[in-house]
Amino acid sequence: MQILQTASPTVLSASQLAPPNGLQQIIDTFGDIFEFLHSDQTLDPRWESEMLTRITLPFPLPLSWNPDLMVDEIRCHKLLSGVFIDVFTQIHERGFGGRVNSLGGCFSFRLQRAGAKISTHAWGIAIDLNTASNAQGTAGKMDPAIIAIFRSAGFTWGGQWTGKRRDPMHFQFCSGY
Repeated sequence: MQILQTASPTVLSASQLAPPNGLQQIIDTFGDIFEFLHSDQTLDPRWESEMLTRITLPFPLPLSWNPDLMVDEIRCHKLLSGVFIDVFTQIHERGFGGRVNSLGGCFSFRLQRAGAKISTHAWGIAIDLNTASNAQGTAGKMDPAIIAIFRSAGFTWGGQWTGKRRDPMHFQFCSGY
C-alpha cells in the first residue's frame, strides 16, 4: 500500500492494517522517509506535518527521562493512530495501566541505538515503555500482559531479539527491520 500524502488519512485499527515486513514494506506502507532527508541528513519538517499526528492516551505516563513530567499524548504515524489508541485503551480497560510505568517515546528521528539504520521511531511506528527495568541488551522485566496486547495488535516486541539488539522496552509495528 502506497501512502498518499494527505492531511487526514483514514484512521485504521490493528485488524485493518497489516504490519509491514522489511524496509521496502515499511516505506510502501508508511512513506519514504528518505525522500524527506536534507543533504545534511536532517529531517524536513514536512515529514512531521504530513505523516504524524498526536493521540491522547487514556491514562497519563511519566516520561522516562523526567519522571516528574506526566504526559497524556504521543506523536505517532497517522496510519497507526487508531492502533495505538486501541492498544492503550485495552491496557486501561483491563486494569493494566499501572503496569506501564514510563514512556520512553514514540516518534523520534534518530538511528537505531545498536545499529546504523534509521530507527522505526523515525516513522512514528515504535514505542518504548518501562525503560528503567528494560534496558537494551538485557532480558528486561516487561509485563507479559502488556507484551500480549501489543503483539495481538501486530507489534513486534524487541525483547525477543538476541544479543546487543535485544530491546525489551521496544515495540514496533513491523518485522524484519
